[in-house]
Amino acid sequence: MPRLPWSVAVSPRTRTLLAWLPATVLVLIIGGVVLASLAIQGSWWTEERPAASEDQKAPDGSSMLTDAGFDYVNVEGVVRVRVGEGGLSATELGLPADGEKSAEFRRPVRAIVAAGDQVYALDDIAGLSVTSRDDRLATVTLRPDVVRGWVGAVGYLRALSAEFGWDAAQLDGLEEEVADFNRSGEGETFTATIGPSAGGAAIVTGTLVFDRASGATPVTITFEPATD
Repeated sequence: MPRLPWSVAVSPRTRTLLAWLPATVLVLIIGGVVLASLAIQGSWWTEERPAASEDQKAPDGSSMLTDAGFDYVNVEGVVRVRVGEGGLSATELGLPADGEKSAEFRRPVRAIVAAGDQVYALDDIAGLSVTSRDDRLATVTLRPDVVRGWVGAVGYLRALSAEFGWDAAQLDGLEEEVADFNRSGEGETFTATIGPSAGGAAIVTGTLVFDRASGATPVTITFEPATD
């Protein structure tokens, strides 16, 4: 058998213990899996449609922006947020009056964002970040899990232009700009935005960040209450 590190001599007794060790570890692992399975079978997570508790869903149907609220989002598959007039205060949603909160969902979810009479729906959302200011929801940023590279990122934002009232022409010159960025060799990332939208109850901005080393280009969509 191979020698242990540092050339430590192996006694007959040690060889016997080592021979039994894999079987012992396997038994412990199997026992742990069985116990975990029994615990999960009787848990809230396995209910087909568990009822949301007060710390998971707000009185107006919005998702509570807390760990408990995001747990329910993971089960239901939908996160609901209202920005601007008619929305609950930050503290009513479980946030500090001035602060921020982020979540990475266990699976992509649908995001429904309401602003005034407008309702936006985006599928395949992998993460969410929110900020609060003066006890109001200041920004809601969604991170879609549908983009893998530069071409996909630009195409995704272009496809959303009509829905959010963006000028798609803002994207036309980006190919040349990112080419200049790559040729320059300066900096690690290139950031571009489209929007913001105008005339609605929410200001919506799309952002993409191209990483030179990996080619990854994550996209975010940010909603802010419109100001008078």
